[in-house]
Amino acid sequence: MRRIAVKETYKDGQVIIKEGGYGEGTYLVISGKVRITKKVGNDSLNIALLEKDDFFGEMSFLDRQPRSASAIAVGDVQLGLIDKDFLEEEINKTSEDFRHILYTLAERLRRTSSLVVKLIAENHNLKQQK
Repeated sequence: MRRIAVKETYKDGQVIIKEGGYGEGTYLVISGKVRITKKVGNDSLNIALLEKDDFFGEMSFLDRQPRSASAIAVGDVQLGLIDKDFLEEEINKTSEDFRHILYTLAERLRRTSSLVVKLIAENHNLKQQK
């Protein structure tokens, strides 16, 4: 499945994708680490730390919605940009019912992620008040 169209490199701190932006790129971490962050007010909260063989950017590819978080390089990072045409071809091979299930999963994951971010933000705010 790992049809890489392009390999990209990023230096420590470089923004790979920006929350709220649009893009259809789905990425595979080949080497290094990628921090996933979410803006809450003036703060940028760490949501996940991705490593070799982790994917990101798949939700925006599936549901064509804005990026739900930012991805930032931690150290030197090499990524593979998964071939968009290949992904679309694979999705189009599936039945309409299965595609509907994929889109529903993406929608639910987006909603669940939003709730988790709210909880992380509340926890962060409680720690700040102490």
